Amino acid sequence: MTQTSSLELNVNQQQAIAHTAGPLLIVAGAGTGKTSTLVEKITSLIDQKLATPEEILCLTFTEKAAYEMEERVDRALPYGYFQMWISTFHSFCDEVLRNDINHIGLDSGFTLMTQAQSIVFLRKHLFELELKYFRPLGNPGKFIEGLLQHFSRLRDEDIQPEEYLNWAQAQQTDEEMEADEKEQYLELAHAFETYQKLKVQEGMFDFDDLISYTLQLFRKRPHILETYRKKFKYVMIDEFQDTNIAQYDLIKLLCPPERNPNLTVVGDDSQAIYKFRGASVSNILNFMKDYPTAAQVTLKDNYRSNQRVLDISYNLIQHNNPDTLEAKLGISKVLTAHKPMLKDAVSFELCRHSEDEYGWIGEKIVELHKKQKYELRDMAILVRANAHADGIIAALVRQGIPYQFLGPGTLFRQPEIKDLISYLHVLSNLEDTVSLYRVLGMDLFDIDPQDMSMLLSFAKKISLPLYHAIEIYTSFYHDEWYKAGNLVYKEHLPLLREETQTRLIELVEMIKRHLKRIRTDNAGKILYYFFEDTDYLSQLTEVTSEADEKRVQNINKFFTLLKKYETDHEDASVNTVVEYIDMCLNLGESPLASDTDAVATNAVNILTIHAAKGLEFPVVFLSNMVHGRFPTYARRDQIPIPDALIKETLPEGDFHLQEERRLAYVAMTRAKERLYLTAAEIYGDGTRKRKVSTFVGEALGAEAVLNKQALQREQKQQLSIFDFKDVPPTPMPAATPITNFSYTQLETYKRCPLQYKYQYVLQIPTQANSAASFGSTIHIVLQKFYEEFMQDKTLGLERMLELLKTHWIPVGYTSTTQQDRMKKEGERMLTEYFNQFHTSEVEVERLECLFKIRVEDELFLTGKMDRVDKKADGVIEIIDYKTGSMPKEKDLQKNIQLSLYAIAAGDKGTFGKPLSQIKLTFYYLQDMKKITMEKTEADIVLAKQEVQNTVKNIRAGDFTPNVGPWCDFCPFRMICEAWR
Repeated sequence: MTQTSSLELNVNQQQAIAHTAGPLLIVAGAGTGKTSTLVEKITSLIDQKLATPEEILCLTFTEKAAYEMEERVDRALPYGYFQMWISTFHSFCDEVLRNDINHIGLDSGFTLMTQAQSIVFLRKHLFELELKYFRPLGNPGKFIEGLLQHFSRLRDEDIQPEEYLNWAQAQQTDEEMEADEKEQYLELAHAFETYQKLKVQEGMFDFDDLISYTLQLFRKRPHILETYRKKFKYVMIDEFQDTNIAQYDLIKLLCPPERNPNLTVVGDDSQAIYKFRGASVSNILNFMKDYPTAAQVTLKDNYRSNQRVLDISYNLIQHNNPDTLEAKLGISKVLTAHKPMLKDAVSFELCRHSEDEYGWIGEKIVELHKKQKYELRDMAILVRANAHADGIIAALVRQGIPYQFLGPGTLFRQPEIKDLISYLHVLSNLEDTVSLYRVLGMDLFDIDPQDMSMLLSFAKKISLPLYHAIEIYTSFYHDEWYKAGNLVYKEHLPLLREETQTRLIELVEMIKRHLKRIRTDNAGKILYYFFEDTDYLSQLTEVTSEADEKRVQNINKFFTLLKKYETDHEDASVNTVVEYIDMCLNLGESPLASDTDAVATNAVNILTIHAAKGLEFPVVFLSNMVHGRFPTYARRDQIPIPDALIKETLPEGDFHLQEERRLAYVAMTRAKERLYLTAAEIYGDGTRKRKVSTFVGEALGAEAVLNKQALQREQKQQLSIFDFKDVPPTPMPAATPITNFSYTQLETYKRCPLQYKYQYVLQIPTQANSAASFGSTIHIVLQKFYEEFMQDKTLGLERMLELLKTHWIPVGYTSTTQQDRMKKEGERMLTEYFNQFHTSEVEVERLECLFKIRVEDELFLTGKMDRVDKKADGVIEIIDYKTGSMPKEKDLQKNIQLSLYAIAAGDKGTFGKPLSQIKLTFYYLQDMKKITMEKTEADIVLAKQEVQNTVKNIRAGDFTPNVGPWCDFCPFRMICEAWR
């Protein structure tokens, strides 16, 4: 809504604007013109000469919101202004600290780190923190993001390092707290203190530091605080419901309650989507207590949506009672629409499969565009998570519907940018086969797919990374590269097309040239050489479509980002830039692929609900409305802060469900005219039927859901054009039947079918990693030890540790420091294992026992048992060593690995034993726990069924990607188009 004249303002808005003395709370519902009210209030104060522009401070949460407000104030003031303090909290604090931080002995020339840079910083200094539990040697970086989130939450709660340390030390005498919990809190407190000191030493701040150090500055230097109090006669806070404790403390310092300040806060608890544990009403209620003289105005006239949209949104949010302002303050937030009602303004569509749902959305968009004359830019599809957009995008592409994905982190995930990142990866690590595979797949090189497959097979056959295999192949056609030792590979060379041979030689020549430049040139220059050498530059100038134009814009933006990185960092080499980009990708921290507004391009907008906050569209589709997708399942912080230190007022109800419900409320109230809620009974591989989101019934009524479910049952016999369950994917070629599978293969497929395809069908080699190397080392040591022990039962711990030295696998470690620590961890594991579990009475029956199980005709499972021991009364014990941490007991019970061992050793297997004589043991060496189980016939049946179902999908050629948190650690993500 745009209101430029006071004549257009309603009574409540006028009341809020007229309040010019003392504190004021404005409760502003969705679409009620709160921005217009604040703009008019600012201009009114200036017009009445109650304040000059530079005497008004207005703080909000996003740069976009601050820019929009500043622009509107600029238009409203006919003569412009000298300085207007309209900014985000962080920008305001940054300016304060740049001017005055020297008063507390810190350098104003600090560098502000992004989240990705913070992770790189912590990783660099990880071994300078006194960590034990939170820096496991097998995976030292496991808790890095958790630690940073923990430190961030502490500062959100305005907890300083010394306060945390004092609390942790005080807990050491608490008899009710577990000993390991006390130790962990003390470890965290020391780490927090050290982390803050390290940043100060290097002149590095993160965003949370801006608020924290401004609080320190104002508290330690009252005269500085007083200058800012006098500077601002009026202070306004937008989106007050999203402020945390530290930000609210900052507000109270600038506007002390005892002075009855001219402080206006605007908030709506129904739209609080960033609060810790759902504390949406916490600061608003505290505001009313801290400023008891505050006036209160509620904006209830909605200028965005029609009444039907508002009514169903209100029905939904009522389920958050009693943790709402309505319940706490006894006010009404029922919104009244000023837009005309439309027939069928809100509807719910339930489909059988997700593909049907996404196809229906596309068909409805076409219908609205052609029959209702909506522009494509008028329509938005909202998703709860980035990954949920993949199927929708595929459906729109099939139907030829232009779209733009406006979710966060999109630039680094655009195909053309992933190509460039992959090339940097290759230069950073020539053994990165996955990245080289993507580079070779670029149109620039035009490598024949069959030749690509043969190259991969050649690399696999000679057990070398793809680059080295290509180097060997091209050496036979390039005299300067040939080495006598390459002769052994000659008979294995693939027969490739002459065009491919030429392009591979050109590629290797280019890589060798660029590798020589790495020491002297930064990543940006290297990529520019890549553009010149491949003639990519000339291709970019041939813009013939909007897609070409976007590709060029994205590449320009990527180079701009690299230039900024070079400006901010002394080291902008290929290796450091690759590390930084990888961190950004892991975090989803990447610039938008386009800075244009959502309506700038005439295309359907796809965006997350968080990204949609503050936007509005005539037509909104709210998709994936099923449990597990929306609402999502609750996730705890990896390292939660102690309840005793939390200063927020937490809600009485289910805070996660309430937060998700507020997100749904925000999504629904983005719709101006039409709102479509959509869901499907089955998503992904079609193995589990989903429950319709409780939010649909809460908003539309249970009857609406029941009616759709009944209709869906009636239509169930009709075959959908997208029904992948009834119309299976193209089966694997008969010439390559798959009969043998391993447990590891099946687990990979269950996690992600596409990862299975890359790893086991295409057999793309991946880099070694430290966890795998360490695990293999320990297994080999135990195998070798027990081989010798079977001949000499006097062998002791010394021999086991000698074997560790002689069989150590040194690949995959990030540094010698990590490798040295892992060697010590190996010594610890083996020592504790020997002392706790090994005895001279052990009777080893077999080591590294290979097996092959027939599950059904043409289906065999192969595997290997680490060790099999003889026990009394004919019993055998099958042993498997694990070097990772022990999973939860419920997950252990579901694990079919031991069931497969039981089948292999059973009455029809290797040892011919009944289940009653088979014990199955996992040794978890990291936690030094021994878990022994027995299996029943029912367990065996379930295990076989799970194997058969998984293999059925593999044989059907169903390699649909399964997007989830594991994608961030997948070795194939750079070649996976589903990873966005």
